[in-house]
Amino acid sequence: MSPLALIVTMASLTPTVYAVCKTCGGEEDWAASANNFLEGKPINDTPSSLSNPQQTRLRNADFNSNLLKENTGNASNSPAQALTLNAQPPTLDINLKDARAVPNPVNSGSPAMITADLGNNSSNPPSNATEYNVSAIIRNTHDVDVGKVNLERASGEEYAGMWITNVPAGVYKATIVASAFGASKTFNDSLQINVSKAA
Repeated sequence: MSPLALIVTMASLTPTVYAVCKTCGGEEDWAASANNFLEGKPINDTPSSLSNPQQTRLRNADFNSNLLKENTGNASNSPAQALTLNAQPPTLDINLKDARAVPNPVNSGSPAMITADLGNNSSNPPSNATEYNVSAIIRNTHDVDVGKVNLERASGEEYAGMWITNVPAGVYKATIVASAFGASKTFNDSLQINVSKAA
């Protein structure tokens, strides 16, 4: 028997190899894939960086639809979750009676005392023992934060802190933020501070 006839006979006796991908649910003809590889034929018309099982999963409509159902099923539309997602952080029932800086205008590089006087809107105001965490966030005309000052309780509901104006001359606005008991209140642009060029 000639060597060519022997190769043809052995090739015909070789069983066709199939592999089942349990993950993607498809069946791959690995013998055909190997022959295509040896002959330089592409697996599909569009080259891909995905492996053969990944490409099979991509083309498998049942697999993709089942995956989509699983993802959709995991998203709960329960009212409790909707409330949690839409819940706003609690807000303090207080107001800002007064905010000032002294001196104002202030020379660049000099200190300015920022004072915030808080009031209560509730008919049951907290006792004098209630102490808020109060800060002043200073922003320039481009709405960029340039400083933050922690304001300490001075007396009653008045809080004060010192800002060293290490900024260029210009107009600055301070936003006062107060928080206590896990709630907070923000008073945007509650104070304007004019910084002059140092003499």
